[in-house]
Amino acid sequence: MGRILVVDDQRNLRVTTALLLRSEGHIVHEAQSGEEALAILASHEVDVMVTDLRMEPMDGLTLLQKARERTPRLQVIIMTAFGSPETAAEAMRLGACDYLAKPLTMAVLRRTVGRALELARAKPSPLS
Repeated sequence: MGRILVVDDQRNLRVTTALLLRSEGHIVHEAQSGEEALAILASHEVDVMVTDLRMEPMDGLTLLQKARERTPRLQVIIMTAFGSPETAAEAMRLGACDYLAKPLTMAVLRRTVGRALELARAKPSPLS
């Protein structure tokens, strides 16, 4: 199983997503903001970050950039209820491994996180 960080400023969505991932056996950290997420990434090993796109004051794309600069092997999944082809393309250009529309189903979340974990494991750790 993997080490996952769920970032969403909407508590109910964050807690529900984290609960679903924990039920799959993953170690899950939660953050309500981009700043909190970066602090967790600085102190914990994380394979996959699932983050909302629209958050304040740091949005998901900015968080994606900052997180990938610090942890290049981190796989990032962007989720949003307000998607557009332009933001999806920008997220992928910045290094997101996937871009999902909310609300997420358990099957989509399971499949997407599974693929992201495979990608994370395929990249060498800086410690190895």
